Amino acid sequence: MDYIYGFVLTALLVYNNSLVLLGPTAWGTGIGARRAVAVAVAAQLLGMYTSTLSQIRVGAPEFLYVATLYVFLSLAKISLPISVLSYSLHSPRPEAFALWMASPLTSVLTYPLCKLLRGGTALSALSLFIVMYAFGYNNIAIFDYNPLTTAAAVVLGTYFGAGLSRWVLEIAALRPRTTAAINLTVATAALIGTVFATPISFTLVAYSAMLVASYSQRIRVIKMEKFVRAYLGILIAVAASLIFPVLKSLLAPPA
Repeated sequence: MDYIYGFVLTALLVYNNSLVLLGPTAWGTGIGARRAVAVAVAAQLLGMYTSTLSQIRVGAPEFLYVATLYVFLSLAKISLPISVLSYSLHSPRPEAFALWMASPLTSVLTYPLCKLLRGGTALSALSLFIVMYAFGYNNIAIFDYNPLTTAAAVVLGTYFGAGLSRWVLEIAALRPRTTAAINLTVATAALIGTVFATPISFTLVAYSAMLVASYSQRIRVIKMEKFVRAYLGILIAVAASLIFPVLKSLLAPPA
């Protein structure tokens, strides 16, 4: 059953990431939806297949726990970081918690990047490939139980995430330079997470980078509320991972 759990979690994970990072790149910089989806799928699969991060095992209790939280938090418009919660259920390390809490600080890179980067559509496409490769390497790889089903989940999640982002998210269309700055900032955060063998929340870092981009470009790219909800999602994920062992022991059938 591992590959089924992996397929569902990967599809949801990729869908959420495509909403936040792929959509604004596709719709706001002239790359176009089809080209952006093709670049994103190829980059994510390459990142997944070349990743050195260890897979985590998700059993039925963990899967049901993550899926239930995802549904209820989605109804409350809170983004649950699936990779963060799944990883913390598997390996609740204090240094990982600290990394997740501090990850928005990476967005300080966005300001100078917005000022220094030059280029148009080609720059956006390159930055999209880099950040999606990082996503495959840092996030998707931990659920890669079966290469074929995982690849199918990547394709489906990317397609629907990119297609619906224009209608689901309230994010301003971004200029190529701004998009590249955000993508490269998120990729840097992923690199830091990978050094510590820890998946990060791409959504949280992306939203924090968008806030900095708003200040740099003097336009409102994103509402502060989205960043707050993303950070709340991290806090909930950490708390949920600490509660899970207690719930699991209480619900376990008597020996």
